[in-house]
Amino acid sequence: MNDKPMSDQISYARVKSDVQSADSYSKRNQRKHEQEMQMIAQAMTMTKGVRTVLDAPCGVGRATIWIAQQGMQVTGIDLGEAALALAGNLLKEKGLQATLASHDIFALPYADKTFDLTLCFRLLHHFESPELRTRLIREICRVSGKYVLMSRISPASVTSLRRRLRQLASGKPIKQYPVSATEMHAEFAAAGFVPAGATGRFALFHSLQLQVYRRK
Repeated sequence: MNDKPMSDQISYARVKSDVQSADSYSKRNQRKHEQEMQMIAQAMTMTKGVRTVLDAPCGVGRATIWIAQQGMQVTGIDLGEAALALAGNLLKEKGLQATLASHDIFALPYADKTFDLTLCFRLLHHFESPELRTRLIREICRVSGKYVLMSRISPASVTSLRRRLRQLASGKPIKQYPVSATEMHAEFAAAGFVPAGATGRFALFHSLQLQVYRRK
């Protein structure tokens, strides 16, 4: 992989750089995929005047494809070369247009407020460090002119409690780190954004939630 500015602090183990990993991720449970796209669709109803969207990270293009299908101008970024290649092929198969590029999400090459909206889905929970979460949120907010949609893992869910109990019993590290809505609201407020809503299935039983923020 290419040199990365944050490589001394961040694990890139989940980056889909090889074909097998990317292909496997693209074939995730279809019901789960549909539920997640529904979360994004519901969140988008809480926004208005959105024409340009950044999908960061885009992975194999699951959300990028959906956004393009809505007629929006979408840019998808990821560090996984195989994931980007597969996303490009899937877009082509569906006759859709999108810009795909390899960029480090902690050092985006875009000017302030380049995009009307940024979607950051299924990423924040990979970082245990509050400092890294802060850097991620502030960089995403910097390039977002109107809205940010960012997912989180709820610490109040049964799933998060089970993960914590397994960690205490086995000593193995947690792979998905929960963040409360209150914590996220504070981070976004510092970056100039306020809560505009949230989507997700019943939080007590389903840990993945999608927060919607708008610029003040």
